[in-house]
Amino acid sequence: MVRVQKIRVPDTGNVSWIVVDAEHLPVAVVNEYLLYLHRIGRSPNTVRAYAHHLQAYWSFLTERRVDWRKLKLGELAEFVSWVRHVARSGGVHRSDATINLILAAVGSFYLYQDRLGVETALGESRLLGAKSPYKSFLHGIARPRAIPQAMLRVRSVKRLPRVFLPNEVQSLLDACVHRRDRLLLCLLYESGMRIGQALGLRHADIRSYDGVIEIVPRPNSNGALAKTRSPYSVLVSKGAMELYADYLVHEYVDSDHDYLFVNGWGGRVGTPMTYATVADLFRRLSKKTGLRAMPHMFRHTHATDLLRAGWDAAYVQKRLGHAQIQTTVNTYAHLSGQDMGEAFALYQMERAR
Repeated sequence: MVRVQKIRVPDTGNVSWIVVDAEHLPVAVVNEYLLYLHRIGRSPNTVRAYAHHLQAYWSFLTERRVDWRKLKLGELAEFVSWVRHVARSGGVHRSDATINLILAAVGSFYLYQDRLGVETALGESRLLGAKSPYKSFLHGIARPRAIPQAMLRVRSVKRLPRVFLPNEVQSLLDACVHRRDRLLLCLLYESGMRIGQALGLRHADIRSYDGVIEIVPRPNSNGALAKTRSPYSVLVSKGAMELYADYLVHEYVDSDHDYLFVNGWGGRVGTPMTYATVADLFRRLSKKTGLRAMPHMFRHTHATDLLRAGWDAAYVQKRLGHAQIQTTVNTYAHLSGQDMGEAFALYQMERAR
């Protein structure tokens, strides 16, 4: 049975993931690609997701006894059916959106091999990579070139990001036992920052006198990644800064580093908070409140609230740290039917004046 295994990368000491086969031996060609993702700075969650996607793909290859270099497009279509109906335990079928994520990981793996000069049947079809939705700067002027297309996609229904209602946010905040955890949720909700950005915060990044938080991409000993290339700042409320001060007075453990969020109880006291600790926290909060809660849902909620309040998408882009405004629009501008109804009602009122 092919499976995913967590490891620590020797040269960095950070957590990553590898794929091992039925004999418990590393699948070298896959793990080389996963290590590449780790070293170019992809987030731990991304590397873990790719490991699981490629584990499913390698399980298919193993079951069908197909060489990954010789697999053709028609056989890849068989993989789609296999991964949807066969590879999921408990009789639960994977959604079309999940299948597209798996196919994207497989395509990226083959594109990596193609750039290394490895000849594959899929590489010869020139269907590697992902099509960009944006035109180049010299589009229409420069000599046209072939744009790599996605290897294979299934038609899927675009779903709105899951967001919290105000009372759900309050329930999660009230369920926090420690001031540190309440501060973490408050900052995620009020700033829209990613969990990796929050875990990488230093005290020097906090300007409590005017409520400014600097998001700074930098190496972090806890493996946290900002995911943005350039620093940017966000404003938060006076109440959030009061929570920060309360945390410093009552719970913060002095240590030889400047990380904001640290372990103050259990485990290695004084060490920077990690992704694993956050995952444990959200499991407890979900069980306690009955809500399906994950850190990134606060980012979705914050962005959606800003758009509903009338913020221009360009402002939301800057606040979220997106490099392209299309990312903001494509992800968050698809508001609900209720939002559309309210907007139309306002439009009618303005026309009636």
